[in-house]
Amino acid sequence: MRRKRRKAFSIIGWLAVFWLSFSLLTVQAEAASFPNVERLEQHAAQLERAMKADQWSKPYRLLNQVKRDYEAAKKEVARVRPQTARAQLEKRIAAGEQTMKKASAYISAVESGERLRALTANVDRALRMGDVDVVYDSYAPLQYQIRKTAILIGRVPGVSLREKMEGWFQRPALAVKQRAYYAINIMQAMDKLLDAYDEGDIARAERLLSLCDRWLPNVVDAATRKQLAVYIDDFKAPVVLDVDIE
Repeated sequence: MRRKRRKAFSIIGWLAVFWLSFSLLTVQAEAASFPNVERLEQHAAQLERAMKADQWSKPYRLLNQVKRDYEAAKKEVARVRPQTARAQLEKRIAAGEQTMKKASAYISAVESGERLRALTANVDRALRMGDVDVVYDSYAPLQYQIRKTAILIGRVPGVSLREKMEGWFQRPALAVKQRAYYAINIMQAMDKLLDAYDEGDIARAERLLSLCDRWLPNVVDAATRKQLAVYIDDFKAPVVLDVDIE
């Protein structure tokens, strides 16, 4: 009976020592300094501030620094024992990883948005000046860039940040696209008019001319409307053929 008691006390004592050692290791791990983890958190915070700034910057260098910090922090944390202490550190570096992914999506959206703003400015200028050829050539790229930018902005985490990006990049482009709508319809109808004339389909040509006349007053920009009116009148004018007289 005494042997059993001594054995039980021995097991209890061993467990107590084990638990005390485990607790000490945990406390030591939590109290220890982890410079790579701390550096990751510091640079990730800077990256978050850069994305919230008023200027649409593309913090490539800071993002690359966070990527390097993240890899170094993972190696640092992998050596930590026990598991509970490592789990706490892994949560900290996971937050840095999320910031890194957010920044990658943000930069891609800003790059696309800048291209969209350039196209928007080009079409806007062409509409105001009546440069219908530029409007015609730039409209399809503008549509494509609007769709692409919308997709990339949709991947950026954070509702407020997405709304801010939409207001700066998307809405002006959509407004210019709407302004160009009737002008583009008229020019596309003119393409079909040429086909109708080539095919000798006068009835179809007349229907297309009627559509152009109906759409012309809806063209917002006066210079573009004036230039399109000239083109429509040219289509209505009698065709004079050059005939060689022998």
